[in-house]
Amino acid sequence: MADPVPLADPAVLVSDLSLSYPASGGHRAYNAVEGMSTVLGRGRTLALLGESGSGKSTFARFLAGRADDSPEKSSRIRATGGDAVVLGVPLRRLRKRAALQLTAHVGMLGQDAGATLPPELNVGDILFAPIAERSKHFDRTQLGERIVEMMDIVGLPLGKLQEYPYELSKGQRQRVAVMQSLMLEPSLYIADEPTLGVDANNRPRIVDLLEWYRKRSGATLILVSHDIGMLERLGQRVLVMQQGRAVGEGDIDDIFRTADHGYVQQLAQALRASAYDEIAEA
Repeated sequence: MADPVPLADPAVLVSDLSLSYPASGGHRAYNAVEGMSTVLGRGRTLALLGESGSGKSTFARFLAGRADDSPEKSSRIRATGGDAVVLGVPLRRLRKRAALQLTAHVGMLGQDAGATLPPELNVGDILFAPIAERSKHFDRTQLGERIVEMMDIVGLPLGKLQEYPYELSKGQRQRVAVMQSLMLEPSLYIADEPTLGVDANNRPRIVDLLEWYRKRSGATLILVSHDIGMLERLGQRVLVMQQGRAVGEGDIDDIFRTADHGYVQQLAQALRASAYDEIAEA
């Protein structure tokens, strides 16, 4: 099995990929993704759009190398057709050792990540933890400076570093989770609804952080999001999914303005309507 190649180009190559969940414990097997193909160049950004149940999160989790992360067998993803190559590593039949090597270079922010922060650690320890777990020898001063810069970008006072998750609001916890997911400086970063649970006034701060990270690191980004502000600032290309299949892909302006698929048109209209509603309420 090849080792990850952080500078691989394309960073992601998907060919006729189909993904399913196995039957287990009373759960029926079902296909979540069928016949997906896409190419994402290094340093580029792809936004995944689609209704709930369209397969976006399954697709994102598989590309992140986390297909087997769930303790429940029924929630483990299986490739049943095609393949995906991420950072030069084929994901079909990915073994545990190779998965660990790959995930060292692929950052993943799961849905509602702010709700899963370790309650026994304060914010400072939560942010230091990914680095400390990997190596006992690191420049704490340099890392501290990076954390200070990130806290400023997301609008959190430095005093929050001493607080615990239960002392933070839902939106503050989500901002901490996004920061934590960037601490290992992944060359491919996959985020599932990074602004979920964050109020409209503070969502742009998360977008600021991701834009800062992309410019600083040259990372490749895959974003699952319905945040129209985020998509217009970061999403160079959009892939629209419906019922496990791709129904539209292209430049964000082309997708939203000249979509020829009925569902894509409806989705674009709904996103813009919700964005205007939030502006009116702010």
